[in-house]
Amino acid sequence: MKKKIIVILFFAALWLPFSCFAQEKQETKFEQLDIFDVLRSIKKEKARLTDTVVIKPNKLYISAFPVIGYNPALGIVVGATFNPAIFFGDPKNTPISAFATNLQVTSKHQLLISLRSSIFTSHANLIFKGDWRFFIYYQPTYGLGSNIRGVDSTSWIMPNGDVAASASSEAEPMKYDFFRFYETVNKRVTGRFYIGGGYQLDYQCDIVDSKLDLDPAHLFLTQHYLYSTKYGFNPESYCVSGLVLSLLYDSRDNSCRPTKGYYASIMPKFNLSWIGSSQNSMTVYTEFRTYVRLSPRNPSHLIAFWYSGGFLLYGHLPYLDLPAIGWDTYGRSGRGYVQGRMRGVDYLYGEAEYRFPISQHTGILGGVLFCNATTCDNDDKTQHLFEYIAPGCGAGLRVMLNKKSLSNLTIDMGFGMNGSRGLFLNINEAF
Repeated sequence: MKKKIIVILFFAALWLPFSCFAQEKQETKFEQLDIFDVLRSIKKEKARLTDTVVIKPNKLYISAFPVIGYNPALGIVVGATFNPAIFFGDPKNTPISAFATNLQVTSKHQLLISLRSSIFTSHANLIFKGDWRFFIYYQPTYGLGSNIRGVDSTSWIMPNGDVAASASSEAEPMKYDFFRFYETVNKRVTGRFYIGGGYQLDYQCDIVDSKLDLDPAHLFLTQHYLYSTKYGFNPESYCVSGLVLSLLYDSRDNSCRPTKGYYASIMPKFNLSWIGSSQNSMTVYTEFRTYVRLSPRNPSHLIAFWYSGGFLLYGHLPYLDLPAIGWDTYGRSGRGYVQGRMRGVDYLYGEAEYRFPISQHTGILGGVLFCNATTCDNDDKTQHLFEYIAPGCGAGLRVMLNKKSLSNLTIDMGFGMNGSRGLFLNINEAF
């Protein structure tokens, strides 16, 4: 417990001084083209190298792309991703509000619906953050800890961070229905420092543990079943329902494609049986992001850093609610691995990404190089934090979809240990 508190306080100390910085005004005019400018120029047979963009408040800017693919576990995947963005106030003093909506269906009778939001009111006085999901879902699980065993040899596609498959011999396939409702509101105290609170609900039901076999003649006990029965959770259904306290600092210039500023969060969560939680428990989630520009003339040339961590302070969480890669709000952590490949009671994740422009004059194309690392422990402490570290790395392409919201299409190829690899398609930067 003492080690957990020390780690949490250390990362809190990293970002609290930033609340003393003065708020910087956001630029409302810049030179930038997007993919639709190129299409229009081809049609008109006249290309413009630059375009001055004037951002208007209360006007909706939409970025979207279809999701079409095949996954051995899910079959044919069809859907769409929409990312509306809007300024609910003067862009000089109000950050952009962004939404991420996703709808997918598969030929194996699965459904994925999600809505994530980050809403800033005028002058950024209030921030509303939401994460709503309903999945009729399949996902392999791998036990707890970051000691990678088995060989992941199958490529996969993860549209919007929600779909994945793996050929690891360690995988234990699971099917379940999943409902999530997260909502928090933060009030600005001073500068870009906020305090708030909210409610978070995760509910899994109709859980089918595909490898589980309780027949004594063919007995096979999965990690999910062993964990659930050990800590008194129903292996077929459980719920985490809790109240959260939010301490937030956010000075990013644009949440869709940040090029400067800081984002830091500490969020204690109290899961309580009297509001529906299967058991009482307390967790703390921490996060820190920052962006270091490498060019005074081109803000898209930078190095970005991301840390996140989850800690269980007391009680127990259900197996599928333990922190894991790919289960952050926008499903961006752990590129190079299948979603949920690393899961633990306590969890630390770090990533660095080098972002650079490819089309210097239009800003339409960009590229990234990234590397990440994950470490987590298990429930019986036979694995500890930092005992095993699972690295990942890769490269990607960026295509500007909407120059007014700065939303872009991201195409990343990631690689992990033991042959793990994957293609990741999304809208907006990973962090």
